[in-house]
Parts: sequence; structure tokens; C-alpha cells
Amino acid sequence: MKPEAFPLNTNSCNFEYFRVREGPNYFVSFYKNSSRLHYDPKDCWRVLGTAKFTDTGKQLKDWCLEMFDKNLPKLEHVADTSFASDPDVQGIEEPNDNTKMIT
Repeated sequence: MKPEAFPLNTNSCNFEYFRVREGPNYFVSFYKNSSRLHYDPKDCWRVLGTAKFTDTGKQLKDWCLEMFDKNLPKLEHVADTSFASDPDVQGIEEPNDNTKMIT
């Protein structure tokens, strides 16, 4: 677990981002004598209430979004090599082509 602290933290307003090996990364906020755990960066920013419109609140929102985007897992493209995806397979017909309706 590697915590990264918000640069403008004080004793009464503290935000940290925790990167973990297993499970989702999360934010921990301490504001107005209340500690909370957040998985969404905007939830972390919403803790401030009306103070989110101050300069520090805007910087916190930018920092939260930056931490979240910077630590997203890297997805690699995996080529589909299954038999069903092979375009060279001939003779495939629809299941309803050879059916007859019984009346």
C-alpha cells in the first residue's frame, strides 16, 4: 500500500490516495472530524460541500481526478484467435434456413 497525500493538506482537512496491489484503489478523507473512504474521485471532492467551489476545493478535484486517471490499469488488446471469429470458414448457414413450420 502506497499512500499519496494531497499537497495542500492541513490538520483539519486531509486527503490521501491509496494504491493497493489487490482490490480497487481508494481515497481517504478527513474533514470536519469525520474520516471516510471513497472509491470515486468525485465523491472525495463532494465531502467539502460548499467549500468545493474555493481555490483549494478546485485543486483537490483536479488532484483527485489526476490520481485516479494516472493509476488506472493498463489494458492490452488481445487478438481473437477463436474458430468462430475466422472469416475463412465457409458453409455456415443460419439455423432457421433448413427448418419447416408445422401447421
